[in-house]
Amino acid sequence: MTITIPLILALAGSIANISDGSTSLDTRIADAGGSWNLQAESLFDDTHSSAATHSDIAGDTSAPSQPANRTTAPSVTSLSAKSQTRFLIGGDVYHIETAGKSYSITSPDPQTLRFEVQKGDNWAAGGDGSNCDRSEIQNESMGVPTSWGAVIPPGTPIGMDYQFMVEANGPNGSFVNTQNRSNGWFVVGQMHNDDIASGVGTSPPFAVQMDGDRLQIVARYVQPGGNPSNSSSALHMLTLWTDPNPIQTGVYNDIRVRANFSNSGSGYLDVWINAKQVVNYQGPLGYGQGTYWEYGIYRSTARETSAVRYRNLMLTIESSTPVSSRRP
Repeated sequence: MTITIPLILALAGSIANISDGSTSLDTRIADAGGSWNLQAESLFDDTHSSAATHSDIAGDTSAPSQPANRTTAPSVTSLSAKSQTRFLIGGDVYHIETAGKSYSITSPDPQTLRFEVQKGDNWAAGGDGSNCDRSEIQNESMGVPTSWGAVIPPGTPIGMDYQFMVEANGPNGSFVNTQNRSNGWFVVGQMHNDDIASGVGTSPPFAVQMDGDRLQIVARYVQPGGNPSNSSSALHMLTLWTDPNPIQTGVYNDIRVRANFSNSGSGYLDVWINAKQVVNYQGPLGYGQGTYWEYGIYRSTARETSAVRYRNLMLTIESSTPVSSRRP
């Protein structure tokens, strides 16, 4: 993988030396602006604390700079296009839920996943009917192990950082999506409820979705003891943000999420899009059960082909340590 760590500390033409702890990583000549970039291609998936010194032409060496912490994005490995198989992102196991087509899920590079659905691409093995199209993956490592994967217990602080892009599928490079709040759904990322624990099927308590061509953030909850099924009067749905502008195709959006799924007093959801906070919610969130992360495309069936890309996903729980950067 490659990450870029800019450090402005050196005189133009001086020699900059970077280290990760006691390990020397690279030596560069600072540019005219006194800066340089490290292409850290050999770093493992992990968090690295890098510092630097610089030496002038007289051979004098500066004291080390303040450490700059950067986390390398976990790599995709062992990916197969076959549905019902598993692969790794860093040290985390993900389960493939697709129609099993060659285009359903691919990895253009080690940090990127591409998801595509065409009309009728349902996940038959998971019980999907003809009313939906799906190309998703489910995290099966984060949290408490279950017989079918893993769930993050309610009340656990969760963080997600990733980049998301939609591909053009319409005229003049536009994004066409005929699914919206009035006729269906188009989910591109969700914290899914543990429906086995709740005893009923549910809609996600948190979802990043497309409402037509607008990016949207929604949340759901019930009060403790409430029925979270979609037909229940106890279910509350909150549309917390809808982008006023159509999404730009071919452009990655930086998405940051911090959440605590609790419906008993400590729930919150904060979302930033391209460094701008668009959701700042405090209140009940979720259904009182555990959750797990899924992403890709899950939509009510539509005639148009759609594709999205995710890259540099980092998932964290309970602390600032990136759990998804664990090495296998």
